[in-house]
Amino acid sequence: MARSPCSAPSSAPRTVSRSSLVGVGAWAVIGLGAGACSPEFTPASVIENERVIAIIADPPEATPGQTVSLRSVVASPTGTLEDGAGQTTTWWRCPDVDADSLGDFWECTVPSDRIELGGGVPYVDSVPADLFGEIPTAPPAEGEATSLPEKALGALLGYWRIVGVTMTAGDRVVDGFKRTPIFPPVPLATLDERLADVDIHVDDAGNLDPNTNPVLTAVLVHEDKVDGPTVSKVSPGGTYVLQPLVDDRSLQSFFSLKADLSGVDITDLDAVASLDVDDLLTRFERQRRCEIPVYNWFVTGGRLRRDVTLDEAAISRVYDARGVDCPAVEGDVRTPEAILTVPTGDEDDPLPDDGIIHTWVVLRDGRGGTAVRTIDLPIE
Repeated sequence: MARSPCSAPSSAPRTVSRSSLVGVGAWAVIGLGAGACSPEFTPASVIENERVIAIIADPPEATPGQTVSLRSVVASPTGTLEDGAGQTTTWWRCPDVDADSLGDFWECTVPSDRIELGGGVPYVDSVPADLFGEIPTAPPAEGEATSLPEKALGALLGYWRIVGVTMTAGDRVVDGFKRTPIFPPVPLATLDERLADVDIHVDDAGNLDPNTNPVLTAVLVHEDKVDGPTVSKVSPGGTYVLQPLVDDRSLQSFFSLKADLSGVDITDLDAVASLDVDDLLTRFERQRRCEIPVYNWFVTGGRLRRDVTLDEAAISRVYDARGVDCPAVEGDVRTPEAILTVPTGDEDDPLPDDGIIHTWVVLRDGRGGTAVRTIDLPIE
């Protein structure tokens, strides 16, 4: 990658920061050397050292008693690193007090309280069957007193079960974590018929409708433009369009809740759980949403014109055909293609040491679903 005379040299000291997001990507803060003009940062899309770019949970949401398989994806300048081959993977979990649906904790409020889970990929997490306490199997009888489950807002919004990963490669250590939403195993109307109108976990017919991971079928590499010839190798200084292909059948419409909790101390879950059900329900509005694929791109060489792209054409291509009314797109429809310029091989724009541009694309559905594809592009 070309650097200006004002850029920090590649030997500048680096410190590793923590990573977050529902679909995890690790990032580094680059220490800068002194200079007489404004420094240039290496783009976040360029892989200069080992990074956790994603954690895939299968399934991406679960119910009590289910198991969830988690797999981390580690990118490096030489390609994807498997556990035990260039890096080691260890897993940990935040304590339950740090995992309610209202919290947004930075890996764990007290890192020393983490629960160590062991190593290896994948890690299989077993969700406790009693996570929500006792779940009724039928609606309460008429006139019978009702109450929400023990974790009241968790039953409405989804309870976060947070599992983290630590990747170690030599003296480099990177943390990441994945929030897996856990929902009750029954429609909320089973707990209380009044909850039916705010149940985001069911379809229009009232049946459970869990999230699934999107499916990324391929990435096509076109020379020069999106309708240019498809290639498997690239040339120094050339421009290429990377076109991700998603299985449209894997994209889902869903519901979310718009909440108004003004005047409620949401840090006091006991107080929230004791709220009158009718008062609580007036604070929520169920809204229709549609998964719009978001792509994060990573490369070991070259320059990306955009490292985050969106497939907003999915609204007309996928949901209009299904008769689903999605929120409208504002402005021009954004497309998922990324444009890659290959290094020239000149002194100030060197080729990767192994002559290959290792490329990753991480597809996220906006609510925890994740898919990853890798593409190796030899330079000839």
